[in-house]
Amino acid sequence: MELLELYLSPRDAQRFQAIATRLPVGVGDAATDCVLPFWVGEQDWRKTIIKVLESSQGFRAEHYPEPGEQAWLEQEGLLLPDRQSFHAAYLERIGQSLYRSLFPPDSEIKQAFLNSLRVAEQHNTDLHLRLKFAAKSVERSRMADYPWELIHDGQRFLQHRQVIVSRYIAYEALSPALLPQKQLLVLLIAPRAEDATQKLTKLSDAEQQAIRLGLSKAAAEGLVVLESLPKATLKALSTDLAQRAETQMPQVLHFDGHGLFGKRCVNPQCGQIHTGIKVERCRSCSQLLPEPTGFLLFEDEQGGPDYVSAASLAAFLPKGMALVVLSACQSGMAVAGESIFNGTAQQLIDARVPAVVAMQYGVRVDAASQFAEQFYRILGQKKPLVIALNEGRKWMGVDGNQWYRPVLYLRWLDNQGGQMFAETAIAEPRQLKLSRFQRLEMKRLQVELEDLEQDYESVKAQLRVELDASTQNRLERQVEQIGQAMDTKEQQLFRLKQQDE
Repeated sequence: MELLELYLSPRDAQRFQAIATRLPVGVGDAATDCVLPFWVGEQDWRKTIIKVLESSQGFRAEHYPEPGEQAWLEQEGLLLPDRQSFHAAYLERIGQSLYRSLFPPDSEIKQAFLNSLRVAEQHNTDLHLRLKFAAKSVERSRMADYPWELIHDGQRFLQHRQVIVSRYIAYEALSPALLPQKQLLVLLIAPRAEDATQKLTKLSDAEQQAIRLGLSKAAAEGLVVLESLPKATLKALSTDLAQRAETQMPQVLHFDGHGLFGKRCVNPQCGQIHTGIKVERCRSCSQLLPEPTGFLLFEDEQGGPDYVSAASLAAFLPKGMALVVLSACQSGMAVAGESIFNGTAQQLIDARVPAVVAMQYGVRVDAASQFAEQFYRILGQKKPLVIALNEGRKWMGVDGNQWYRPVLYLRWLDNQGGQMFAETAIAEPRQLKLSRFQRLEMKRLQVELEDLEQDYESVKAQLRVELDASTQNRLERQVEQIGQAMDTKEQQLFRLKQQDE
């Protein structure tokens, strides 16, 4: 498998730079200034696109009540003129906008992508397109929210053309360095709680059966052991993990249940869950609500609904957990908030789980079951996670609107494709490649970058209260200059870090 890693560095809310930080042998370095799609002037229609992709049932006018929202969808060719249904090629058109954004015409980065794809085709293998986002990128841009998995080159979706997309969140902590295993223990959690207030009905056992079927051959060969948690409560999970010996810890945790992205009231006497990001005060007690985050629906001791945040779940996971699979709706979503880690999958990555498969949007039960069966079948054949993910997507139906919903976050040291089994591991001994001078240079760049960030925030604060037009123009130019300087420092720092991995 060939790897093309693109570091996406935001300049401001609309502009970013794509930098090729890892490329196949023989493909030259590249960097290109890019513009995010779905903007009209200062109007950001990103959330409208997410609502379109969230839908499994087609267009419903009541979901698009914002002024100009339906008109923009029609103008973009996503909504038919009668405004009764989406255009037949709405997914392709969204994907093409993403492609033009990431790979502008005649750009260095587009040529690097095409050359990388050509190398992969010559070697009769796949191209792993890894998109790298800095943890602090949300301070200037929401580009990590975009559905890059849907990218379309005008002829086909890239995911249908031997290109596999994964995401990497870059932050100061070292990437986990877990060793591949000879045998995998998969722990299945399947809550069957329901919540009428959130329109969450009791799930069937179809996905559990699909997982068992997918793993049946690998289990018979002794490569995989599948266990189910008898009681699907957070307490039962924490107790189970606490009682296990280190050699009996699961490497894979699969959650088959409901999920949502929203806000929970912080009032201890209330605690009501609110889906979405718009509501600011609790509908029950009027308490000001916190930032949105991801939740998974466990059972309480009586079998009722218990909304568990990703932070609460992460606190109980053992250090050797290599993979968490979340078939829950919106478990990979993060569309608001001040942190890139407020989604369920993203918080698990922050907790140093090296690989998380999640659903960016709502997903149908039948599609999730089809994905799980083929995903685990391919994983049981000792194939890397990126291959298992891609094959699982295909079983969701490449002609429908479900296949783009699974997303892979992968942050695994010396394991680019997520190889779980030891026999075909690609891990190599890590060598320190930086000189003493280069390490001092890294420290200097980090200090300078922190100083620039402080300057950036200081000038932005002045700009917010400044009334004089000429002074505003001067401050805006200063903000842009500082932003460009930050980009330069970040590029230099990342290049040094890449040499050290």
